[in-house]
Amino acid sequence: MSRQPAPRISLWTAAKRQARLVFELMRDRRVPIWMRLIPLVGIVYLLSPIELMPDITLLPFGILDDLVVIVVCLTIFLAIAPKEVVEEHRGWLDAADITIDDLQETRQLPPNGEEKDR
Repeated sequence: MSRQPAPRISLWTAAKRQARLVFELMRDRRVPIWMRLIPLVGIVYLLSPIELMPDITLLPFGILDDLVVIVVCLTIFLAIAPKEVVEEHRGWLDAADITIDDLQETRQLPPNGEEKDR
């Protein structure tokens, strides 16, 4: 039995899904508090006036260090969070995506199940 390839999603869609996953994991009491502090460290760094590379003098690279810190914090958080909790939330997010996709397909159907003239 062959597996069908997963549908390709855009970088923006993947980032939104990961952000939603992190948000849901931050709210879940099964994730230890010390683990939930990891994404907060990245957010505090982002909002902090202390920078590894100043944004003003090194404009393209100054923003890059902020992005790297956030990505590293979120990657570490997702890697050490309890696997069963992460998979449970991923399952809920996948189910929500399927429902949204189904709704979008349904909106394209004409009312009363009639065929559209092309």
